[in-house]
Formats: sequence, structure tokens, C-alpha cells
Amino acid sequence: MTKGIIWLIASVLINAFGNALTVKAALGSAPWTAAGLNLAHISGITVGNALIIMGLVVLVADDFLRRHWNGIKDVFNFLYLLSFGYVVDLWLFVIQRVSIDGILFRVVVCVFGVVCIGAALSIYFRVNLCLHPFDDLMKILREKYLHGNVVRAQRISLGIPLSVALMIGLSQHQLIGISLGTAVSFLCMGYFIMFFDKRLHLYLNRKWTFGLHLPHRGMRKAGHLKS
Repeated sequence: MTKGIIWLIASVLINAFGNALTVKAALGSAPWTAAGLNLAHISGITVGNALIIMGLVVLVADDFLRRHWNGIKDVFNFLYLLSFGYVVDLWLFVIQRVSIDGILFRVVVCVFGVVCIGAALSIYFRVNLCLHPFDDLMKILREKYLHGNVVRAQRISLGIPLSVALMIGLSQHQLIGISLGTAVSFLCMGYFIMFFDKRLHLYLNRKWTFGLHLPHRGMRKAGHLKS
């Protein structure tokens, strides 16, 4: 359990750092971050707060698509999206004075940011303690509506924030956050995750999962928490 929590915290820090780098490089970000950038631009809030607001909307949508409240898991998913949004803002504050000049340097920083996101997602999916609502959306679409088709689930779940970003950008006559980084993220993220799956060894005990399991009637033991 302790190792899992430590790795989960590390994944949040790395993921948020990678997203902050793509924002700083200003050459396009991952789809949900791109949508957050556009929302932040028209509302005056921070990127992290924009991600939190979108995460709350998707959290509710996830339960609607699932057709039931996800119980304690929703609580942990909410805490995850909250911490992720605030850490993105923290990294943006830390690197705000860092100068990233020149197109080549910006490309390197942007791609490195996307690679960091891939490394973080590799850790986060294998730790499997909780899910960001954005990722839970893809999981629900894949398992409940698309017969396990992960490609279609990814395209639909990422198509939503891209559509939001495009609609906001076109209405403002200024497209923000959709460029090289968005394309690299959309086309290559799966490969980055597989790369780090093979090279980052977490040494986790796969017997435990974080979740509250309620007993059926007639069971001898009371509800238990696997850990």
C-alpha cells in the first residue's frame, strides 16, 4: 500500500510537470490540457482550476454513463483530479520565470513534456489506486459501450476536449494549445506508455487494489478493504 501511494504521488508530480512544460513551450498540449488552456483564456481562471472544473463535469458524466454512483471510488477520483489541477498550477508558478526561446528549444521542451506525461501514465495505470475522471471516461466507453475497442474509446474520449478547445478557439478567433504537442500526444502517447511499462519496474504487490468491497447477504465476514 505504502509503495503504491508513493508511486501515485510521483506520477501526479511527473504528469503535472509534463503538462506544465507543454503549456510553457506553447506548441500544443495534450487534448484535455488544451481544452483547459482555452477555458482558462476566456474565463480568467488558472489552467489548473480549468482542469478541475472540467474534471468535475466529467466525473458526473462518468456516473451518468455508468448508470450508478461509483461510491468511494468517486471520492478518490475527485481527490486525484483536485491534486492534479493544483500541482499543474504549482509547476507553472515554479517555471514561470524560466525562458524558453527559439523554436528548436521549444520543440524539445514540448516533446519532453509529452514523454514525461507518458512516463507518469505508465506508473499511474499500473499502480491502479484511482482514476482521473478523464481516464475513467475512456475506460467506461471501452468496457460498456464499445465492446472493448480501446482505439475508438480513446478517439472519442480525446475528441471531446479537442472539440471543446476548437469551439472556444474559433469563437475567440484564437486557437490556443493545439499544435505539435497535441499531435504527438494523440499519436504517440500509447507508444510512450508501452516504452515506460517495459523500463520502469515498480515492484508492486499485484494482490492489492484500493477499493471498498461490500459483502453479499449471507457472507460470514463483514465488509473488508483490500490492501
